[in-house]
Amino acid sequence: MQCLLIDDDIPTVNVLHDFVDWDAFGISKIMTAHNISDAKLLFEQSIPDIIICDIEMPKGTGLDMIKWVREHKYDCAFIFFTCHESFDFASTAISFNADAYVIKPFDKDKLETSLIKAIDVIKQRRELNEYSRYGQAWLKNRDLVEQGFWRDIMFATIPPRLDVIQSEMQKRDLDIHLEESYLLAITCVSKTDMEIDWNDNTFKYALHNLCSEMLFGTTDHSQIVTYKIEDVFYSALIKAENESIDVIKHKYDNLIKQCRKLFRCTATSYLAEGNEIFQIAETKIKLEEMDKKNIIYKGKVHDGKERFVYSNSEPYSLDVHQMNTLFIQGERVKIVNLLKKELETLASLNKLDVNTIRAIHQDFVQVVYSLLYKNNIQAHKLFSDEVAQQLAQSSNGSVFEFMKWANYVTNTTIDFLKMVIASEGVVEKAKRFIHEHYDQDLNREDIAAVVFLTPDYLAKRFKLETGLSVKEYLNEYRVKVAQEMLIHSKASISHIATQTGFDSISYFSTVFKKVTGDTPNAFRAKYNVLKI
Repeated sequence: MQCLLIDDDIPTVNVLHDFVDWDAFGISKIMTAHNISDAKLLFEQSIPDIIICDIEMPKGTGLDMIKWVREHKYDCAFIFFTCHESFDFASTAISFNADAYVIKPFDKDKLETSLIKAIDVIKQRRELNEYSRYGQAWLKNRDLVEQGFWRDIMFATIPPRLDVIQSEMQKRDLDIHLEESYLLAITCVSKTDMEIDWNDNTFKYALHNLCSEMLFGTTDHSQIVTYKIEDVFYSALIKAENESIDVIKHKYDNLIKQCRKLFRCTATSYLAEGNEIFQIAETKIKLEEMDKKNIIYKGKVHDGKERFVYSNSEPYSLDVHQMNTLFIQGERVKIVNLLKKELETLASLNKLDVNTIRAIHQDFVQVVYSLLYKNNIQAHKLFSDEVAQQLAQSSNGSVFEFMKWANYVTNTTIDFLKMVIASEGVVEKAKRFIHEHYDQDLNREDIAAVVFLTPDYLAKRFKLETGLSVKEYLNEYRVKVAQEMLIHSKASISHIATQTGFDSISYFSTVFKKVTGDTPNAFRAKYNVLKI
């Protein structure tokens, strides 16, 4: 198809020319003119299928143009693009069979919707003219009826019983053989696999026509049904198995390549052979579920019998200690690269399934939330914006979406922690250092060096603000961590003493009793009694 853009405002013509994805609408040639006279001359070279025209121009109006086109009986769809909302303009345009009337300023979605409408109208008009010329106008209606029938079969609007299906075929006067074996093929494109933010209706229209042209060599074939569920677009083919499966697979390989080239999206196709007509609705659901479980094999053609079996013998766990250290150090690039490397390794070993991604997701969240909790930051406030929520909702759907979410969470967390740290006083920084290194052999000099103060001056400031000496605060924090371990783990007392930075079990027991009033054993026993 060809389109002619007419507007005396050159920037407007340039925006229209560059901003619309004309290929998606099957428009291969764009012509431009800045007045009516030049536009008429272009008709001598090639007659456009669609004209997008401003109304008010200095050398003749858009209304003059449509009147001239209609008088010469050129079969062109006409879209007016203007800043005038006047009823006189609109009514005159309608009287000359204008297909759409779009008000400036430029709105891409409205224009694309008008394009879809205009293309459909001109196709229907030309097809009807062609049919009537040969006395075959009924063919188009038959195609629409058949397409509606297959949609009803797929969605079980017609119950999957042979007697009911046969009755519906008779009502719709369709010549379809019940005894045939049918191929059901579904092509899936998730919004998360799109590089362009498509308008839903535009993408459905473009995907439907591309599938029809790639598989049948014509647009809007009756055996192609396109639909959308949640954030996934589907285009289904239902046909009798009268063609080699290898030929079908080859066509779908090319379809996937064209989706990447024209629409900049990743399409995945699933083929299921040997269906009786009453099994199609059930097979459709199975193929949709198959796509949901497909994490790392996108952008390919799959047999409907595949099960995406992953070789996971045991649950996967992220190295949360290493991840926590990287967050504390602010190593955002290393965090993202570590996750990427883990996912690539698991994928190469065929161990990256939905459950594994979910486990990594949960471990990663645990690290982030634990870190935020230690710094008195409420996670639900930090990640309450719309972008964070959208990324979180789709993060388990694919590796790409998981990495987008993880990158966002990493940057947001580290940026906020840096802001909190920058606003802290000397004592708060010293306390933070204690929280992060309590399990090491710390002394007053180590802590003072971090905040660039002498040990004596830090001791005075610390005592003044907390009421405790640095040593007392360190021991109390260590005891606090030890209490959690005594309650929530079965580790031995000696192990807990070592893990919380005490150099001997006797010193640990002495400090623990001084702080809590109980020995470690008595504290654990008391808690166990309370649980019972």
